[in-house]
Amino acid sequence: MEEALLREISEKYLLPFFSGATIELSSTPSKTSARAVAILSPQIIGFKVNKADKYRLRFRRDQPFAQKTDPARETLLIESFVGILGTMEEQLSGPLKDDLLSTFQRRVVARAAADDGGERQLLSVIDQMAQWATNLYEGAPIVSAIGIDPTATGSEELPLEKFSQDDFAAVLSNGFDTLLIFDPALNFSSHSVLPPNGAALESCPWRHAAIANWTKTESGRVAVVLNRLGEILVFRDGLLLFARRGGKWHFLTHGPVLNQMGVPKNKSIRRAIYETVLDASFARTGACLGVVRANSGRKWEHAVAELDRLNGGASRKALSIARIVSNRKFQDLERTLRQELVAIDGATIIDHKGNVLAVGAIISLPAGSTGGGRTAAAKELAKLGLGVKVSQDGRISAYRPSSMPQTPELAFELM
Repeated sequence: MEEALLREISEKYLLPFFSGATIELSSTPSKTSARAVAILSPQIIGFKVNKADKYRLRFRRDQPFAQKTDPARETLLIESFVGILGTMEEQLSGPLKDDLLSTFQRRVVARAAADDGGERQLLSVIDQMAQWATNLYEGAPIVSAIGIDPTATGSEELPLEKFSQDDFAAVLSNGFDTLLIFDPALNFSSHSVLPPNGAALESCPWRHAAIANWTKTESGRVAVVLNRLGEILVFRDGLLLFARRGGKWHFLTHGPVLNQMGVPKNKSIRRAIYETVLDASFARTGACLGVVRANSGRKWEHAVAELDRLNGGASRKALSIARIVSNRKFQDLERTLRQELVAIDGATIIDHKGNVLAVGAIISLPAGSTGGGRTAAAKELAKLGLGVKVSQDGRISAYRPSSMPQTPELAFELM
């Protein structure tokens, strides 16, 4: 494939999967014996469509890429991307180019998430959810969950295409802990009521943990969820792999984000932070969370009014939350409680050991701060170690100190 065409398609259809990624302006030479997709450095992936192509574009992201054993690895998605492009190459030079590419991303999702041979079936489930997302049932948005189980045996009289024609099918699952199960040929098998929340999984929203856990308990299981906001979520191996928001697909690489967080050093605290912002994102509550690193001492007190501090704060809010937290560390709090705390207007602040310092705190901002209130607060908290903002639309942005003390840099973005 010509380099200019691959670059055009990649910038329009590959980059949106990843927050904070770029395609470098210059490509790198590639031998015909080289693999189509290869990690060139911890932060650069080279890719091309055909082995005969004598170049590879360079996909870069500040976060190091996931390891080859990680089911949510970037190379898997890029391999699916170039693989599907290869089957379309001849048609892309003709008048149907735009039509072919308009439905391209969903095919990439299906190939990346399905076992070999299951791409077409998963694509059918995704398309069914997209259709339900445009409909209402008795005036309310449709919420549903469909699982494909390679060990299930369904009824040939109830294939998905017929099963979904009746209105009742759209409301037989609540999208949280009930699931419509189909066999690999997409014949309806059963309705399953799942154990509430399943296992404690850090790589999915808590409200969908039961469904994520279902995909983990048997190899090859995939689940697709349509939530009340019309978002489509794809789960595999206990992970939320893909989310379609606002018509755009996003690929979630959980491991690299945890590593990129850096602060605090304790991984269990980083995991609790990541779980919490993921929960806030899908609950649409918004959040602002700051982490004070070990060498920042008591500098955080300059940014937080004394009334908002849990230790010594005299406001009803501080007294009430101190009683709720009861000297427990952030990582030891129930996951649902953590989400409720960060949903309180203002910032939640913890130290590098997980001690909860303030909840719902108003952050003192320097003159000339830019961006919305949560963004400005997160950037100010980043000067102490790490600042994370969850927008009302669910987008997650995290900031950390940079070489310029007054200008924090972006640590990672999701969705």
